[in-house]
Amino acid sequence: MNRPEPASQEVLRRLLRGRGSKRNFVPVSRAFLQVPRPGGGAGPLAAFVSSRRKRALDLYLLIHAVASSPPYDVTLPARIWAQALGMPVNASSTVTISTTLTWLEEMKLIQTSRVANARRIVLLADDGSGVPYQHPALAAMPERAGYFKLSFEYWLERWHTSLDLPATAVLLIALSLPERFVLPQRHGAKWYGISRDTLQRGLKSLRDFGLLTYVPASKAAPAAPMGMTVDRIYSLTGPLKL
Repeated sequence: MNRPEPASQEVLRRLLRGRGSKRNFVPVSRAFLQVPRPGGGAGPLAAFVSSRRKRALDLYLLIHAVASSPPYDVTLPARIWAQALGMPVNASSTVTISTTLTWLEEMKLIQTSRVANARRIVLLADDGSGVPYQHPALAAMPERAGYFKLSFEYWLERWHTSLDLPATAVLLIALSLPERFVLPQRHGAKWYGISRDTLQRGLKSLRDFGLLTYVPASKAAPAAPMGMTVDRIYSLTGPLKL
């Protein structure tokens, strides 16, 4: 006999399928991770990591998933967001969601207004510029056109409760890269505004969960003691790979 799903999962399913969309992923602009210029630089993701706001990141990505069509808005009470994220349904959780929404608004990723006992949330561009949101595939400006896909399985299979902040940050970065990729940890701060230690911990966590594999690859490096260096060629695997 199948066990009933936790109430939080039922809420998640209703939210993710609520507008009749057949889409099974969130399109996130690469500008959320990295400034669209040669050499990159910190996008909004770095602020979530530096301020240790895992719940804010999960809430933002969930809002992004739900507000999936023009005018890219959603109106819900704070308790529904809390329940969807697996938080206790109580006054403390409601306050936490409210303050988190305020922080996201300060980050210029959303705009909110009060509607009775709920808050209307409107997506803004995910580069933190504060301009209105536009699907990255339709963006008029080329630097905003690139995007990656975060599978709904991130919530439906409860990865949002299993993965910590470093793992989630590295997952998003990995999803934005080619199927086989190199991620030199020494460049994390320059490229993404994320420390080497955070990248190391995130990569290890994803490997431990079976979501990431790598193979070593040698390359010539005349200045190195042995005349060569060894890179790790990473690949995502498992249910979050689209």
